Amino acid sequence: MSQPSPFKTPEGEARFLAAYDAALKRWPVPYEQLDILTRFGVTHVVAAGAKNAPALVLLHGYMATSVMWAPNIADFSRDYRVYAIDIMGQPSKSIPRDPIRHVADYVAWLTETFDALRLDRPSLVAMSYGGWLALVFAIAAPERLSRLVLLSPGGLLPLARQFMLRGMLMSFVPARATVNSFMHWAGFTDAPGRPDATSVLDLMYLGQSCFRMPPDTLRVAANAANELSDDELRALRVPVLLLIGTDEVLYDAPRALARARRLIPDLQGELVPHCRHDMCLSQSRIVDARVLEFLRNTGDQHAETGQRSVA
Repeated sequence: MSQPSPFKTPEGEARFLAAYDAALKRWPVPYEQLDILTRFGVTHVVAAGAKNAPALVLLHGYMATSVMWAPNIADFSRDYRVYAIDIMGQPSKSIPRDPIRHVADYVAWLTETFDALRLDRPSLVAMSYGGWLALVFAIAAPERLSRLVLLSPGGLLPLARQFMLRGMLMSFVPARATVNSFMHWAGFTDAPGRPDATSVLDLMYLGQSCFRMPPDTLRVAANAANELSDDELRALRVPVLLLIGTDEVLYDAPRALARARRLIPDLQGELVPHCRHDMCLSQSRIVDARVLEFLRNTGDQHAETGQRSVA
């Protein structure tokens, strides 16, 4: 049975999907698109890399969709079978049915997605809002992961007031100008010599203006603006790499890193130079090298064998 469209109009859906497909066509590696049925709806996954390689899951930032991984996918897929998952309830190709109503629903949704892909303890790399979701998942289901990479994640500190205000303006006035203004302030500029952020900005604008996010899921998403408790962070039982930009706008980067070092039991953490919230784009070489080093040198042998997919 087909799912009802989460888009406000057929025209808006067509524009969003066309922009998504156009962005994917600019990926530097071959890829497959998979649709996974869960009780929360159809989860869309973009897969790249050899099918017999160890599994690496990617969770994108707020409204950024899986296409945000274009600068990183060539490095990540060289030695891994990569699964970039469109987060349920976010503007993307994932189609909600039963809305995410509680944080526990996100854990259940990701567990079902892992099960459908036949993933046994993959590594997980997650950015921003996806990082908050990855933290929640790793705390609730540590047995499902071998290693966790957090790139400027939510959940370490309350979000900065200016970030919240600018984000609210973008949400309440979903115009191209407000989206571009927010993203440029966050570091996604058009300066000469910097990677092109046009695809991500276009999809964020179209997602804001064309996609109808379930109200219950929006309320759950608001949890990412708050810090996780000390006990929750102490409960992490997987090796963690934490990278935060030196000029991060989400929160105070040194203070967030210090809190993580104090509480997370098995943590490697550092600041990435010369970036705000744009490290995956503007500092992709540094980020990719550090992530791959961590994945190679951390974790047990089980993480390097198996983790095969259905596709």
